[in-house]
Amino acid sequence: MIALRLVVLGLGVALGVFYPFIPVILASRGFSPAQIGLVASIGAIGFTLAVPAWGHIADVRFGRARTLQVCAIGGAAAVGAMLGRWPPIILALLFMAYWVFESSWQPLADALTVNLVDRRRYGRVRLLTSLSFAVSSIGAGFLYDTAGFDAAYVLAVIAAATIAVAASRVPDVGRAHLADAVPDPNDGSKTRSPSRPWLGSAGVALRVAPRLGGVLIAVTLINITIISGFTYLPLRLGDLGSPPSDVALSAGISALAEIPAMLVAARVAQRIGLRGMFVGSALIYGVATSSWIVLDTAQVIIATRLITGVAFAWILVCVVLTIARLLPSELQATGQSLYQTFGFGVAAIVANIVGGLLYQYIGHGAVFGLGTVLAISAATLGWIVFPRDARLTPAVTPA
Repeated sequence: MIALRLVVLGLGVALGVFYPFIPVILASRGFSPAQIGLVASIGAIGFTLAVPAWGHIADVRFGRARTLQVCAIGGAAAVGAMLGRWPPIILALLFMAYWVFESSWQPLADALTVNLVDRRRYGRVRLLTSLSFAVSSIGAGFLYDTAGFDAAYVLAVIAAATIAVAASRVPDVGRAHLADAVPDPNDGSKTRSPSRPWLGSAGVALRVAPRLGGVLIAVTLINITIISGFTYLPLRLGDLGSPPSDVALSAGISALAEIPAMLVAARVAQRIGLRGMFVGSALIYGVATSSWIVLDTAQVIIATRLITGVAFAWILVCVVLTIARLLPSELQATGQSLYQTFGFGVAAIVANIVGGLLYQYIGHGAVFGLGTVLAISAATLGWIVFPRDARLTPAVTPA
């Protein structure tokens, strides 16, 4: 458990000291806003394509702990190389490499967590990432005011190296066997030769848990709403004349609100069920998003981030526990990677492209109005596809 806690703490620090500052780091290296957007968009595509591949490699080839080690070292190498004074194209490629490796960190940490601890305690472990992210990002911001962004590369490398070392001591479960005996349609008592689905472990996961596809669609809908807020609420605050400190406070309050929410998440899930938890949280996020259409006071908007932080934490815990319930231990890295692929890859691509066009040509009301509609749609679909109760019995391991 000590090694696992070091992994999740190191993950929060590795992200907190670097990820929020990527746009300004790129700007400090001479990238224009359009170029920053292009790098981020390509990075989101790389993230989307890489994360399911890492899930397959973790569940089928290397194991979850070993794959996390490889990706932590790879991410550290990419960030460390950024200390060099490279031309823009090389620096952009290094960021692409970073996003490809970083895409695996959260899903593999989640897979190790749900396989090692009582799944009702997942939220209590996951809150360590939120806590270390909030503290490290705030502290790093003050440090970079005086030390510059070179310190960001150094801190990120140290944190990623900590993940790699700690992951080597985290126990893991066996690897998944994808060979599947397919019944012979002409004789039910016989089977064909073992076959492997073309989607690899992701295909097996979707076949073992048919409702997983619907869960991923619901997650994508609500995460488009969430990511639209992450991206465009700071612009709305800027339009209202808010200083950068208000933008930082908006993000910080949301992250801090996640911590107590995760402490009680398992208890809430036991009381109202995973389905009720997801639906309620999606609707709460939708209400907050709709308020941003009409609110024109920065302080009130920032106050709403308290409830979005709680809703986000409960959505995250609910989805992770739902995947833990639907899939066997051997497919947890694949399942958690699929969550990241759709919830933070596909959703990010849609939110940033569509949201940017809406914000520029129609205004903030169109962005947050669409987010409200998608939140309601996610809640409606979630009522159908999420498990009713919070029993955490894993699915049967595939043959």
